Amino acid sequence: MNCKWFGECGGCALPLEYDEQLSRKTAAFFAAFEGLKMPETKVVPSRKRHFRNRGEFRVWHEKDGGIALSMYRINGGGAISVDRCPAMNDRFSANMQAMIDFIGDYPALFERLFELDFLASDDGSQMIITLIYHKPIDERWSEAARGFCDRFSVSAIGRSKGKKLVIGEEFIAETIPVADRAWNYRYIEGAFSQPNGYINRAMINHIFDLLEPSDKDYLELYCGIGNFTLPLSEKFRGAMAIEVNTAALNAAKINAANNDRDNIFFARMSAEEFANAMGKTRSFNRLKAVDLDGYSFHTALVDPPRAGLDRASLNLVSQAERVIYVSCNQATLRRDLDELTKTRRVVSAALFDQFPYAPHIESCVILERQ
Repeated sequence: MNCKWFGECGGCALPLEYDEQLSRKTAAFFAAFEGLKMPETKVVPSRKRHFRNRGEFRVWHEKDGGIALSMYRINGGGAISVDRCPAMNDRFSANMQAMIDFIGDYPALFERLFELDFLASDDGSQMIITLIYHKPIDERWSEAARGFCDRFSVSAIGRSKGKKLVIGEEFIAETIPVADRAWNYRYIEGAFSQPNGYINRAMINHIFDLLEPSDKDYLELYCGIGNFTLPLSEKFRGAMAIEVNTAALNAAKINAANNDRDNIFFARMSAEEFANAMGKTRSFNRLKAVDLDGYSFHTALVDPPRAGLDRASLNLVSQAERVIYVSCNQATLRRDLDELTKTRRVVSAALFDQFPYAPHIESCVILERQ
């Protein structure tokens, strides 16, 4: 794709017509899967503006002492100053410049500041601003940050080496309707969450609607905060959810308790470690209270990083009757599907425009044993 997300000046522009950029991405996806038997593929478009509920900005310090937010162009060419951004949550975008102006008035806030991140609820009613520093922060920072929080009705988190200061909350609350139930989530600052709230809801409901109830069990690798785990676990006797990130796993446990899901066992370990545990090539104290032989996994869901599945994880999920593969990298997805389709067929495929105006597109492929 030869398109840039960020414009030449004045902020991050959305240079292509939305339908054109989505058409290019879907064409690239279909080209990557040429030769692989696929069913008719559903395409779910995003909102065209204000679709990102989290973002990261570098802070640029001007020679005259001023500061500005900047982002890197997707296709290279360095950073560009950003004072508004129609890609970001509308409340954050509308307040970007006012926030940076406020920070610039307080040395305790702007000195040695090198990154500003935000996390917002989909409706913008809750927001956390994270300020990251190349200097120690102390009560002077907290005092100035309280004024910032009062001014913009947000929470603020200051981070420097070995220190974290919090004004307000460390999480935002989000409610996601799935079928006839509302699911309540905590999105924790610093832990991964899906950036596009509208698309995330569509993905969860898409998978949920396709699954029939089973008297067997559900396995999820890379479960994060329990985004898919919570509602999908309703369809199964029991669930095993694996996540290596401690903050995300703690949030997942809180989310499960808040939604009365007591059939999920969460384990803090990598997907490869769990594959070794199931294969009995290695034992873990973290699993000593679990009867792994008592699980019979009917469905396995994987949502791996861009590198895709390692060999041990691929072998593990291949044992399930159904595999749900959520991916943001069509190259590694194609590589893994070439292996998985040796013993199973693709029964459902869908594309979700999680990242509008960027080259990436999220996909969800469901495979069943032949």
